[in-house]
Amino acid sequence: MWFYLVFLSLSLINSCLALELNVHNTNESVSHREARRSPLTDSCVTSDDTTGTCMSRFKCLSSGGIPKGYCSSFGVCCETNLQCNMASRLKRTIIKNPAVFNSNPCIYTIQPYSPDVCQLLIQFERFEMQPPNYDAGNNVLECGDNLSIGDFTLCGDNNGQHLYLPFNVASGVPEITLTFNLPNRWSASIWRLVVTQLECPAQPKKRAQSFMPFVNGNNLQNLRTIFTSHSNADLELLAPHGCHQYYTQLTGSIKSFNYKPDGSTYYLPNMNYVICIKPTGGVNMIEYQAQKFSMSNAIPGSPGYDGDCRGTIQTPFRREDYLMIPQSYVANSMSILPTYYCGTSLQTNPSLVASAPFIMYFSSDEFTDTTETGFDIRYTVRTMY
Repeated sequence: MWFYLVFLSLSLINSCLALELNVHNTNESVSHREARRSPLTDSCVTSDDTTGTCMSRFKCLSSGGIPKGYCSSFGVCCETNLQCNMASRLKRTIIKNPAVFNSNPCIYTIQPYSPDVCQLLIQFERFEMQPPNYDAGNNVLECGDNLSIGDFTLCGDNNGQHLYLPFNVASGVPEITLTFNLPNRWSASIWRLVVTQLECPAQPKKRAQSFMPFVNGNNLQNLRTIFTSHSNADLELLAPHGCHQYYTQLTGSIKSFNYKPDGSTYYLPNMNYVICIKPTGGVNMIEYQAQKFSMSNAIPGSPGYDGDCRGTIQTPFRREDYLMIPQSYVANSMSILPTYYCGTSLQTNPSLVASAPFIMYFSSDEFTDTTETGFDIRYTVRTMY
């Protein structure tokens, strides 16, 4: 099944990371200056307390960036802001709202930084747009001003969220556009996105053998660049294939898009995405603790598991909102072993345990009820008791 393919991807990335760390530990001659060049360490904090990229002053200015403070001995902390209806080929690009909304739509185009780019990571440092409008009579929730990117249409409050998108020229994706549609020009809109192009390891090229194959110009060049190669360093950030969100910490919080703790708004309709949590060595289970959980229920008044969440017969106005968590069971109750969760099932029984792969799949249909306020779930990756 699809979640086992994701599991294989997670295992492969872990193996690659272990190899990378072993190689790094055997060579301590890499200078701090060189380490600052890798994508994992070139992120810096500007004098405005925002995310920037550490680079030389010349490169910052020539790429249209603004130096805002210094970063170690390497250079300046550069804020590379992309303007509306412009394109960027930078490794990391900052996209923030213009002071005045003169353009509708406002389109940002991301073009590949290198042939090895395979994913785009979009981090929503700030994202507050016009809340969606709810038509209670027709059970419809619609965005006015919104961001359209790939298969996602987002509006409302999404501070702190993130998205992964596949980005591979060889696979027919020459560029990715982020389109801010602003028909209402909501005056309180504010956004600041950090867009990072992630590179997959390049395929090794065949080289001519010499009498002493290790000591030749090509291999010496490899030794010089192995720790500064973006494609090597990006391994730690790459998400498994098929994951739209990827959480890499041992503990964290997973929230639905447009979630607010006070329940004053709703998650967005017509969404289908995969959430993955990174496993680490020696870990074989994950605990979920729902802080808030409220979705629609295909069978009102039911517990909110499996068949309560999605009917097997197509009918008009069929409800099909659920959070799928494979290999899970309700903590301290082995008799409850669902895969699909909806309604208030996780509000009633908030503690879950699941085995690998650590993934969740969220689905929402085109209809919206007042119960669809979303979820806030804390997770902890750990070894079995």
